[in-house]
Amino acid sequence: MRAAGTIAWRELGAWFRTPAGYVLAAAALVLNGLQLNAVAIGTGRRASTLVLETFLLNGAFIVEAVAVVMSIRLVLPQSTAPLLLSAPVHEREIVVGKFLGALGLLAAITLASLYLPALIFVHGKVSLGHIAAGYLGMLLVGAAVLAIASAAAASTRHGLIAIGITGALIGLMELSYYVADIAEPTWRAWLRALAPVWNHQRSFRRGLLQLSDVVYLLSITYLGLLVATRSIARRRST
Repeated sequence: MRAAGTIAWRELGAWFRTPAGYVLAAAALVLNGLQLNAVAIGTGRRASTLVLETFLLNGAFIVEAVAVVMSIRLVLPQSTAPLLLSAPVHEREIVVGKFLGALGLLAAITLASLYLPALIFVHGKVSLGHIAAGYLGMLLVGAAVLAIASAAAASTRHGLIAIGITGALIGLMELSYYVADIAEPTWRAWLRALAPVWNHQRSFRRGLLQLSDVVYLLSITYLGLLVATRSIARRRST
């Protein structure tokens, strides 16, 4: 997997050599700052744990949005795709390398906001373990969305189409949590289980590590990367 590491470093460097990475980071940090003060803290007095849980919930949606936008660079550009696809590199290494490069940037952006929940200590008290669990949940959600974005990007040559496909899939998965309320009883549990943030990030934002949620998010990540690998292999064979 040495080639995957090389591709990952190049992808990560490419994000920081262009304004796109800095714009995404600035937008995410501004939105997190606003949602902490305007939504999580609000105008009334709230318990510190409730403030943190609200911040982690909204932060996970911001991570999802950033990951959806990042799918634009997961597409193999027409200018370099022939060279990369003809190189003696396995499809899996191409997909994993681009995925890890994007995940590295997403992790850096997410962890850069750690100072925000630390502000809760000014007038309240929360455990560091609660913060750590919440951020782990956000990173797992981000990885799952990036894997879905990888699958979408591998099936198209246009970044905006990849963004549209990824955004639509993530939107449907999150909306399924509410569709379950009007669905048949036999389908409710299945529909709720599809929502990455509304359902599977709930334990993390409460400061808990629930194995089923970890397994679900990692499974989505694996399946997304598997589909992307198969799509790249199909493009190579044609």
